[in-house]
Amino acid sequence: MSFDSKAKRARLLYQKRGLKWLVVSAIGELPFAPAVFARMANLIPASPFVALAGVHSNQLWEERRASILRVTRKFLTGPCDALEIGTWMGQGSTRVWLEILPSGSSLTLIDAWRPYVDQNETTAATAQMDRLHHAAVNSTLKEIYRAEAEGRVSVSLVRARSDMALPKIKDGSFDLIYIDGSHYYADAKRDIQEAKRLIRPGGLICGHDLDLPATDELLAQARKNLDLDLLILPDGNAFHPGVLLATSEEFQHVSCENGFWWIEPNSVVAFHKHGAADSVVGVLSPGAPGDLDFHRIGASP
Repeated sequence: MSFDSKAKRARLLYQKRGLKWLVVSAIGELPFAPAVFARMANLIPASPFVALAGVHSNQLWEERRASILRVTRKFLTGPCDALEIGTWMGQGSTRVWLEILPSGSSLTLIDAWRPYVDQNETTAATAQMDRLHHAAVNSTLKEIYRAEAEGRVSVSLVRARSDMALPKIKDGSFDLIYIDGSHYYADAKRDIQEAKRLIRPGGLICGHDLDLPATDELLAQARKNLDLDLLILPDGNAFHPGVLLATSEEFQHVSCENGFWWIEPNSVVAFHKHGAADSVVGVLSPGAPGDLDFHRIGASP
């Protein structure tokens, strides 16, 4: 990324995120101190060292959180089974689900807590994120213990790569699936395909980091950059090629707001039967275009 593109991106994000974001991100660009603070953060969980390492412990920005709440609160009308793919610190979307899932619901969290950004693409910020896996696990456990004390939602935690964990779960296990794992194309596409198998009729598939609309130009750029987690454009904007391309290929229409994307319940869903030579495709009757059918949530599969 050129200095000019980096400066434009910093200016754009400062306008959206404010001074705190700028300070933490600037610390992450320092040559040595962030690595030291990352080690300290792993030794002393729930400390300010995560920020001093130049890392934002909560990657769910306020406007995106508002979009998640607006959409999913309409959907969550009764106890349900939810799955989150990609948890990290547990302070973003995980905290949202623990807050808004109706009493009696279950939440399954899957995360590998291992470095995943390719070394050729690693920036100062992602390098520190990949060093904070111990702090991230401890932070997530703290959120789980707090939820267990409240007794509203039962939580299961799986430490594994999604490509290892998801195939072991039976079809139609969840009412809500939130995808925020690896953003590389092959990983994102596989997670979506598994989600289509695991979702119950009328359930909600949604996810994170669909940053820009899927125009023909951006899709073409995405196809040329399948090996990138994040692509910075000359104007300072950025998007995740894998997420953009995978969602556009797997769904006919994707609703999106502030980077939060979702598929209208009762839209066409494909599921794959394991062990068959060919994929078996199931089609659910779609509701009226633009309408959300929420009454199925919490119903028995």
